[in-house]
Amino acid sequence: MSASHDPATSPGYAALTSSVAAWVDPDRTLLRVEGLRASHLLNGLLSTDVEALGPGDSALSFILTPKGRPVAVPTVLRLEDAILLDVSRAALPGLLDHFSTYLPPRFASVTVLDDTRWVSLLGPHATEVASGIDIAGSHLRVARAPEDGGGMDYYLPADRTDREVIASAAVSHGGAVASPADYEVWRIERGIPRFGLDVTADNLPQETGLVPRAVSFDKGCYTGQEVVARIHYRGHVNRHLRGIRRAKSPAGPPLAPGSELTREGRVVGTVTSSCASPRFGPIGLAYVRREVVTGDTVDAATDPSSTWLLSNIPFT
Repeated sequence: MSASHDPATSPGYAALTSSVAAWVDPDRTLLRVEGLRASHLLNGLLSTDVEALGPGDSALSFILTPKGRPVAVPTVLRLEDAILLDVSRAALPGLLDHFSTYLPPRFASVTVLDDTRWVSLLGPHATEVASGIDIAGSHLRVARAPEDGGGMDYYLPADRTDREVIASAAVSHGGAVASPADYEVWRIERGIPRFGLDVTADNLPQETGLVPRAVSFDKGCYTGQEVVARIHYRGHVNRHLRGIRRAKSPAGPPLAPGSELTREGRVVGTVTSSCASPRFGPIGLAYVRREVVTGDTVDAATDPSSTWLLSNIPFT
């Protein structure tokens, strides 16, 4: 985040939190998977039930290593003739390598759709504004889950100017175009994890809080299932993604990602994302040991006088 960016005075942040904002996420890319057995083969790699999705349906999913570690956390979009995977660019190299091992090209081909762009409408009035936008021609419009902040995602051909139409609709309804720094504050406030920061190959799915949305326990086998099922039915994980906020005063900077959190001199957590929120003060997302619960306080290892309160996410 730019040191000069102040979300408290940013039109983009105000639009995200109180009206409607257009947002183009540079972190995302789109893959198209098609072929004679694409659906069946993907169902053996994804934690969601791909074959239960009908055309136009979407779902969050994990793609895991055999040891149950995330390769990617895609949004799966089912089409009549193919399956689209909306993934973080940070996941793309590892995901393509994973597919080269587990997806036989004779039965399922994978194409990176560099000719597709998207724009999202976010904010409390996003769905209302989206209902008034009429875009002709080839495109996809997908409602975002409430856990992802709600609103609407548009997938558009790169040579189309509809992104400007959508952005203009947001502005005409009293909104704005959000910057990456605006979105980052909004994302952390809502507790939306970002792959590569808050979800990495070091995590188990149950640590991330995404399992209720991204894992089917009724479908058949998939890579990494044994680990996920064992934890679900017979075990637990030792840490969870939590929110942190200053316990005593909103003054002071947020903790940098990578900062360790301590309790009674023992390291109990690590910060993964952080920001200075106009509404909540310095906040962050952190993996914290399970015995430290919401309402408990922890200290910053680099500054023991800096006390932080564990909070539910989204922040309220």
